[in-house]
Amino acid sequence: MTGDDSRTDGQPLKRWWRGLAARATLLVGLLLTALSLVLILTNAANVRDAGERSIERNAVAEAERAAAAIERSRFAEERFGDLVRIAGFDYAYLVDAEGAVIEGQAPARPAPLLSETGVDGTERSAFAVMVRQDGYAHGAKALTLSSGVRATLRFGVSLAPAASAGFDAAVHGLITTLIFLALALPGLAILVDRAASPLRALTRAVMRPGAGDAAVRAAGERSDEVGALARAHLSIARDLAENADALHRLTFDDPITRLPNHASLTSRLAAALQLGRSLALVRVEIAGLSRIAAGLGQSHGDETVRAAARRLSSAVEGWARGRGLDRDDGEPSMMVARASDSGFSILAPDADADAARSLAESAVAAFEAPLVVGEHRMMTTLSVGVALAPEDGDEAGALIRSAAAAVSAARVAGPQSVRFAGAELSRMAYGRLRLEQDLRRAIEAGELELHFQPQISLKGGVVSGAEALARWRHPTRGMVPPGEFVSVAEECGLVEPLGQFVIAEASRVAADWHSRGIDVRVAVNVSPLQFRRAGFAERTLEITGAAGADPSQLELEITESAAMGDPQHAARELAPLKAAGLRIAIDDFGTGYSNLSALTRLPFDVLKIDRGFVRDAIDEAGARVVVGTVIGMAENLGFETIAEGVETEEQLRFVTDHGCTYAQGYLFGRPMSVAAFEAWYAERRVSELRAVGERRGSLRLAVGGQRA
Repeated sequence: MTGDDSRTDGQPLKRWWRGLAARATLLVGLLLTALSLVLILTNAANVRDAGERSIERNAVAEAERAAAAIERSRFAEERFGDLVRIAGFDYAYLVDAEGAVIEGQAPARPAPLLSETGVDGTERSAFAVMVRQDGYAHGAKALTLSSGVRATLRFGVSLAPAASAGFDAAVHGLITTLIFLALALPGLAILVDRAASPLRALTRAVMRPGAGDAAVRAAGERSDEVGALARAHLSIARDLAENADALHRLTFDDPITRLPNHASLTSRLAAALQLGRSLALVRVEIAGLSRIAAGLGQSHGDETVRAAARRLSSAVEGWARGRGLDRDDGEPSMMVARASDSGFSILAPDADADAARSLAESAVAAFEAPLVVGEHRMMTTLSVGVALAPEDGDEAGALIRSAAAAVSAARVAGPQSVRFAGAELSRMAYGRLRLEQDLRRAIEAGELELHFQPQISLKGGVVSGAEALARWRHPTRGMVPPGEFVSVAEECGLVEPLGQFVIAEASRVAADWHSRGIDVRVAVNVSPLQFRRAGFAERTLEITGAAGADPSQLELEITESAAMGDPQHAARELAPLKAAGLRIAIDDFGTGYSNLSALTRLPFDVLKIDRGFVRDAIDEAGARVVVGTVIGMAENLGFETIAEGVETEEQLRFVTDHGCTYAQGYLFGRPMSVAAFEAWYAERRVSELRAVGERRGSLRLAVGGQRA
């Protein structure tokens, strides 16, 4: 085609076939071919039809002449066969009114019946008719023989000459079309290829900025759509060139402090580690910056961040000058970057542990004086974590994670603390991250399950309920303690799906037990974070309804702090639950707010006495007073009570004597799987029934003895 450099990859023909020129040429070629075929076939049909009509007209004329000759002559004088040969018929014969052949020989396949030519005494001498069938034109002519007999001349002529003429016309038309397409399509391909060359130039310019600029500028001078596209591209290219520096700053610089950002730090750190240099990464967390922004406004918050960045940069520069590290081949050796909203990172090449500690202490010392922003003086505290390469990580991501783990340890240690990364810190941080990832997968994969701890009615000694407790059966770690994964769920935002799973599974088990005659109410712990979210009641009722459970079969345990901390929210969420039939219990009562005013206004049914009070009530007078007071207060307010952590007969007697309603603890049973609880419940029911039978037997014996 045009031979431009867009197709110099060794496969020009293949690339041309995939281009616009080939597609346009192929499309036009197909359209021309289709149109030509239609015209050729139409013309051939017209030629054939015209030929057939001409043959018919000639045959009719010859039939008229032959009929006239037959009527004038006698067969003895002029033979019928001679008339047929002269007329040029392929076949001809005479039939009388009954269809019997008078003269000539009928063909093997009879001609179509032409009723119009029947001999019926009407004026038929001037009538002839033709019909086409089986490649012949068949005709009939009524006549009167010299003997006065009415007869019909039947004849036929071949239409092959007309068909041959039509075929010849089609062949000539096809040859003409092929010659035309062979000449026209290459020219069309060249024209389309040249028209598409500006588009290829635009493609090169988009894929490789700067390539083909001259061609694009030339295309921009055109007044058609291609020119408009080229001008638009040139405008965009100019805007991109003008904004390249701004884009670089947005990508690699923090917009508030103008320090390098996390991406820039990662890039610089990766480059240094690839060179095999030892270095220190110091992570500085400045507590209080977000509080300042919330208290004084965002503008003062941003100015405080800039002031902190300037002070930290100044401290790092001073430390570097004191060690002769301020320049390295004309470029700054140290790097201060903003790593988060309240965090900064310092990259110190060739710094060992002692140098890194000195740098961290210089950063801490720099913030002993308050930050001054306008008329405000703000005190801040620092937590500093230090990671060394290659000991704490030989690639950028690993070293950054090590520094983050170290600053987390420093935050726990208290203000102005400096902590170094190590294998133990990294292992703990990695283990917690893996636990979070595994927990997300476990919720989706169904690795969580519920265990049930029985609750006993102290009046009748029967099983009245069971508390549902989440358990995680990890595929490699085995059973993960609840205290380990529940805290992770609360920190990483998984408490909602975890809590919904517990409610859904407890509802399913409760519905199944109820259908099988296991009359046990199932209690479910609700996380404070889950309860404080708006719409908790609506979601809970949807879950229980979807599981097919009657709300009266469930009991929700809300912690005292969650319920009493925001009584208005608690009232809004608990009212529809109570109205639907769910029982509401305050968990660990006595360890939280103990807002007695809210207690009387909220729709609670049960107070659960914390296990710590039950454990200490035997030996400590204060604990005994608390337990007795809570039970008495609950009875006066119309609440039931559950004593948690009952492990000994002495504790059981104590809570029973004080009027507690229910008890729960290892004395009755540990948390059990569904199958184990069902087996335990069946055995317990047998014991209860046996005890009832024994009491009835003793009563009958006593009554019988009195009668005797």
